[in-house]
Amino acid sequence: METKIASLTHWLNDNGQFQLSENICVNENEISGRGVTLSSGIIRQNQPIVSVPSACQLNFHTVLYHISKFNSRIRIPNVTEKAETDKIKENELDPRYRAYGILNQDFLLNLSSFQLLELYILGEWILLPLWSGNQIKSFWEPYFAVWPSQDELKSFPAVWKCSKRSDYKDLLDLLPTASKNNMLRISNLVENDWQKISPILNAWNDLFQSPLPLEDQFEKFLHIYCIINSRCLYTEVPLKKDDILSKFTMVPFVDFLNHTQDVDLHCFPKMESLNRSSHGLGPFSIYCGNHTYQTVGEEVLLNYGAHSNDFLINEYGFVIPNNKWNYIDITPEVINMVKDSTIQKFLENNGYWGDYTVSAEDASYRVIVALSLIVTGDFRRVEKLLMGYISEDFFLPKIKPMLYKILAQLKDRSMACIRTLEKNANPDFCRQNLVIIHQDYIEIIEKNLSKICT
Repeated sequence: METKIASLTHWLNDNGQFQLSENICVNENEISGRGVTLSSGIIRQNQPIVSVPSACQLNFHTVLYHISKFNSRIRIPNVTEKAETDKIKENELDPRYRAYGILNQDFLLNLSSFQLLELYILGEWILLPLWSGNQIKSFWEPYFAVWPSQDELKSFPAVWKCSKRSDYKDLLDLLPTASKNNMLRISNLVENDWQKISPILNAWNDLFQSPLPLEDQFEKFLHIYCIINSRCLYTEVPLKKDDILSKFTMVPFVDFLNHTQDVDLHCFPKMESLNRSSHGLGPFSIYCGNHTYQTVGEEVLLNYGAHSNDFLINEYGFVIPNNKWNYIDITPEVINMVKDSTIQKFLENNGYWGDYTVSAEDASYRVIVALSLIVTGDFRRVEKLLMGYISEDFFLPKIKPMLYKILAQLKDRSMACIRTLEKNANPDFCRQNLVIIHQDYIEIIEKNLSKICT
């Protein structure tokens, strides 16, 4: 890995104003994988840690710029390659002139950032070596070289569902509601993206008689999706200003920083002013937050957001024991108790249908409203509750038995899932993640059951 990091750093230095603190280094361990640690000195608040030039970021703009080098019909002001009279002819040996030459500008602009990057990375990283007999390397090769392998990203539930080769399909039935909902959301995005870009892959296969079957390409595509999803960083993308899911960039070296559940304490990102050249969006930098790094070996961390484990496992493939942002989604359990359509209609009309959660502190107000109506059937008083004329304390004694029953059943279910997961004396990383999720659920439930009983 040291050689790959050195090559990456050399590449970054060669392609813009790359800055890296002399006090940090990249380390690798079995628990957190690759990460950035303090190697010497002290890093204080607002000191720069790393700044990556625009030209070395992967995003909607830089991909279009690089594609335009091989397709002169792609012309987007302030984004693509400027036409030159001495431009290399299209019959040059580089197969990308043929591959990218079939791409239409309108088609590319209508792709999401995810779809464009998936297609481009698949072409540059996976297919270009096959097309060129390993004679041509992508500009992005030093960045590709430090990406995790398929085996390292096997812990994403969407991979268990979408991959025909996953050994973990049995774990899908052990996902709690919130995890399952996130898994289904991402799986749908994966399938939709594949449907969008697969016609181009078919055309490329016909063009080059690719030895890699489409089924194998899908597995590579799934791997690339997980890499993008787990490493993208939010930033404004002018060409995608109306598509929130497309507003991201991928930043070498920055994506070595691991997640902390502490918000506004460790490092923070800063996107410099937009670069109106044809090389992207502007430098992306990381600065030290309120925390002072002064112990050699201490990991330099970045908060990815206030996310529960149900979200983290699906978006990043890992979980955090005792994650303070955890909650339990009890929506199916509550909805199954609704036997009267008028109750459902009342809750829908007032914006209280679904999204019923319980945290370590208490059940959400939405749960209290729904259970109050289900238990009492008193529409008039529940309406007064919503208007603030009646305190929720009026309903709590009435709904506690039902809430207790729901939580007790969920505790039993989590305990049963843990027993299933631990049948193997040495559960692997994927199973350990689910064990942690269910253990944290049990802790949340026990705290709430204790409060209900007092």
